[in-house]
Amino acid sequence: MKELPMPYKGMKKLLVAMIITVIAILLFMDKCTTLNLTTADIFRQKSLNDTLSLMAKPQSKHYEIVPLFGDFPVLYDSLKNEFYVSNKQGLAKYDHLGNLMFADDLAHEKYTSVFFFANFTPFVFAEHGVYDFSGNKLIYHKFSEVLNAKNEITDQDFKNIFEKYYQTADLVMYDSDRNIESHKETEPMYFRINDKWVLLFAQKNETRFSHTGSNEMEADTIGQIDFKDFPAKFANKRLMVLKDQKRGIYSTKQVGEKIDDDYLKMYYTQILKEQKLDYQTTDEVKLIAYKKEKYYFTGGYLDLPDWIAPSFINNAYFKLSYRNENIFFKEKAVKYFSDSKSKDDLYLYELPNHLKSKSKIAFLHYALDLGGFADESEDGVDPIIKNAGLYIVKQKK
Repeated sequence: MKELPMPYKGMKKLLVAMIITVIAILLFMDKCTTLNLTTADIFRQKSLNDTLSLMAKPQSKHYEIVPLFGDFPVLYDSLKNEFYVSNKQGLAKYDHLGNLMFADDLAHEKYTSVFFFANFTPFVFAEHGVYDFSGNKLIYHKFSEVLNAKNEITDQDFKNIFEKYYQTADLVMYDSDRNIESHKETEPMYFRINDKWVLLFAQKNETRFSHTGSNEMEADTIGQIDFKDFPAKFANKRLMVLKDQKRGIYSTKQVGEKIDDDYLKMYYTQILKEQKLDYQTTDEVKLIAYKKEKYYFTGGYLDLPDWIAPSFINNAYFKLSYRNENIFFKEKAVKYFSDSKSKDDLYLYELPNHLKSKSKIAFLHYALDLGGFADESEDGVDPIIKNAGLYIVKQKK
């Protein structure tokens, strides 16, 4: 066999080098610039071009996603088949079909128990009374008595009054000191006796409450503050949480550390009654396609240029599989350079399996937060992610 002429060998090596260079350039452009090559429109299903954002109410044949009037926690009344969400200082209430029944943000109140929402009940405690959201309309009860407001009761008299009220009341709830004037240095205790509410302030610096972390209490039930030897009385008014089964997160308040299965394993004295329930589901939210939109700047002015270790804000396309139907929608996601997958922070909260037949709704939380920019015209912040918030997945009318 004859050897190839030297010029031909050189041309072959040059061609290979050029091909490798072109591939390297294309890979660089695809991974480090905002040009879309592997994520170009031609590689995406044409049907996704008409996909709606969450605020535009995307839908399938029988279901739709609609914006929710409220915030976490998301709680459920299993007896009345109704849902509650916080609404600033008040609550918003939804029926089993996802229709808003009524809402009140209680903006006129100085403070309310919704700030911490320490007790999972439909009662909101304020400075002078109680708002009862449990019925078909909102009812306000002014406190019939307010006792020990100035710590004027002796320890023995307090013991006698407390035990008398505890035995007589059908509902007993304790709250944190956040729900009173800060200078009082005490905790409020609420008793419903013959349909009238009494507010009794605990003695100053009392530590026998479960939420104080006292060594005198062996456990702390999430959604219920207890007093040593005298647990709260919720009767049939206790509300329960939903769960995102895929991530193990419960629908408690989402500020600070979220309550999930890992949290409950780590802090074993924290008890969540719903943890033992079965939330297994085939419903899920999946990112199915995306397109780079722009760089997401994550550092300071002295950092390297964006294209050296780029993070991107993407136009992302999602599929919500819910009760054997698919709802497609689009929102933003972020792809950090150091992460293998895009971050979308989408969560789907559902009832446990033994209650799913009672209500065909779920709650979708789009929680992506990338900060924002100062908006002088609005005297606030213009968020990068516009549509973050809570949504209801419900049957179409």
